[in-house]
This record gives sequence, structure tokens and C-alpha cells, in this order.
Amino acid sequence: MSDTEQGVYRKYDVHRRGGTPGKHDDCTYYVLDLVHDPHSVPALRAYADSCEGEYPDLAADLRRMADGWRPALGEPQ
Repeated sequence: MSDTEQGVYRKYDVHRRGGTPGKHDDCTYYVLDLVHDPHSVPALRAYADSCEGEYPDLAADLRRMADGWRPALGEPQ
């Protein structure tokens, strides 16, 4: 079945890289592909708009990512 023929399904496993052990064990995550998915950039901008009041630095970084900026996160890009 193609991606256009199904809804949300488990495609990726996300692992926390630090922080409080166990704190987010029961969380649900959704991965955005900023390179290949044309819907991901508008979604990222909407998230930036939503969190700007509480997390202005995060919002600024997300907008830069939406503009094509690739942060150095210690992993190859």
C-alpha cells in the first residue's frame, strides 16, 4: 500500500538522546521530512508560530530550518 493510500502508520523509531530518563517514554512523535515532503515546511512554520510566545529561540530556529538551514546537531546531514 502506498503512502497516499493510508493514514498514520509506524515508519520511524525516535530515541531520546539525553534528558530525564523515562520522562518521555509514553510520548508519541511524528517525524517531518523537510527535504522530500512538501507539506512539512508549512507544518514546521505553523509549529514555530504556535510556540513563539513560550519558546522564541526555538521558533526562530524552526523558521531558519524551514528556510533550508541545516543545524549542526552532531550528525551528518
